[in-house]
Amino acid sequence: MKKEKDERRSFLKQIIIGTGAVIGTAAIAKPAKSQPEQLINDSDETLYHNSDNFKKYYKTLR
Repeated sequence: MKKEKDERRSFLKQIIIGTGAVIGTAAIAKPAKSQPEQLINDSDETLYHNSDNFKKYYKTLR
């Protein structure tokens, strides 16, 4: 009976110690900071051409 109590207590102690270690590590760790994104506007690429199909489409939106 005493051996069973000791096993339970050691199990609970290990869980408490493990939980404390995880919480302590989380409190110490610094959160990651993202770097600001730099927009690149070096492109002279046209994404569409003003054609008759686009004109018809724009008229349907009105």
